[in-house]
Amino acid sequence: MPVRPYDQNQLFLLPPSLNEWVKSDHPVRVLSEIIDHLEISRFREIKLEGRPCYDTRMMLKILLWGYACGIRASRKIEERLYSDVVFMWLAGLEKPDFRTICLFRRCNLEAISQLFAQVIILAKRLGMLRLGLIALDGTKVRANAGIGSFKKAIDWHKELAKAQEEVSRILQEAEALDQADDEKFGSEHRGDELPEELTKTEQRVKKIEELMDKIGENTFDKRLVSSTDPDASYMHNSIGSIPAYNAQVAVTEDQLIVYADVTTEPIDTNQLKPALEDIKQVCGAKPERVVADTGFNSNKNLRLLEEQGVDGYIPERGEKNIGKVLRNHPELYGKEEFEYDAEHDCYRCPAGKLLLPRRRGILKSRYSEKEVTVYRTEPGICLSCAKKKNCTETKNKLGRSITRSAYEAERERMRQKLKTETGRTIYGRRKCITEPVIGQLKVVGRFIQFLLRGIMGVRIEWKWATLAHNLLKIARRVMMGDMKLAWKL
Repeated sequence: MPVRPYDQNQLFLLPPSLNEWVKSDHPVRVLSEIIDHLEISRFREIKLEGRPCYDTRMMLKILLWGYACGIRASRKIEERLYSDVVFMWLAGLEKPDFRTICLFRRCNLEAISQLFAQVIILAKRLGMLRLGLIALDGTKVRANAGIGSFKKAIDWHKELAKAQEEVSRILQEAEALDQADDEKFGSEHRGDELPEELTKTEQRVKKIEELMDKIGENTFDKRLVSSTDPDASYMHNSIGSIPAYNAQVAVTEDQLIVYADVTTEPIDTNQLKPALEDIKQVCGAKPERVVADTGFNSNKNLRLLEEQGVDGYIPERGEKNIGKVLRNHPELYGKEEFEYDAEHDCYRCPAGKLLLPRRRGILKSRYSEKEVTVYRTEPGICLSCAKKKNCTETKNKLGRSITRSAYEAERERMRQKLKTETGRTIYGRRKCITEPVIGQLKVVGRFIQFLLRGIMGVRIEWKWATLAHNLLKIARRVMMGDMKLAWKL
């Protein structure tokens, strides 16, 4: 059998065309073409002095394609510029080093946000942006901080005091040993150099003082704070507690991300309002329907949806428990057995007795608050009631109590909506919209840990990842022939 010629030192009669290195039907060609038509003037100001900078579009292309392929580390991207023909084609054989790539990535939050909005507008022109149903979700992404770097605020104050005492001790020892300078430092030194241990300790004091400025003066704060990334928080996920940030996305039925942000709060309660505001600003319209999991269920969120005319589906419990009554004592009368009289602001129990408002208060947590009213009968009535054994086990003369939220009407309307077959069907679509997108970002894009630190850094990186996701979605739809780019119409 004949063998094809093989020669690694083969010369070319004519230089090869760079454009021939990438297949004509490769999605990277569509991504490159889209970036060529985007407005990028906000990225950097061109200066006449100094060494010529790298082309902004080239830097955008290699970074966004890297995020789309799960290659996020700047050193890995630099390595691909020497070994991967797709990266080499995107860069036009330019080879910026990893420092340049990293600096470009972390210094353009406003510009990358504006670019994100441009891509959403492009998707709208292509008919890919549908706001009929939007799904919100949050996911915990590990921070670039080790577990050992976390301590309580009060422990950091103790560490600072200990380091300051050590500095004082070292200075006193240095002063006492002035007479032995020649023996200690040698004849070739002046003898006034700072001891190495003092320099290191002073650096530690400075670092802890900077951390204290971020923590504040509350020495009794029980929060765990990292010396590596003070903005990161301990958050719970399916495998335990990790140093993390809470990354948010709002996704359309076409799996296009129309909102992306990162918060230091471990819960999603306060993320609905900024999401709706940003969607309206970027897309030019508010969504018709919004679905989100129980993490977004709060009194203010339910009222917000009604005030803005958005048809929301946010359950109090997990999907499998929607419509079920879960109580610690199912054998006793539930709250639904008590009839509320809105006109007189009172409840009537199954025995016909009135429960009147006795106390109002606000239950506050770190991230939310609830305004509740407690309703009770006159003291002693429950103890002599014939239906007491079916109502309460208390032996206190105050008897059974019912609590009512100031937002109870909104909560009841949401419960009734989700009990219907239509409501459960609409909410059931949530897991088919957001969860695949988060899976693509974390598995295909390998976005399991942030590379940058600080809230601004992680927001920039999350924008890069979600923007790359959107560009790849559009590119694949164009490659399938479902749509044509706007400037080709």
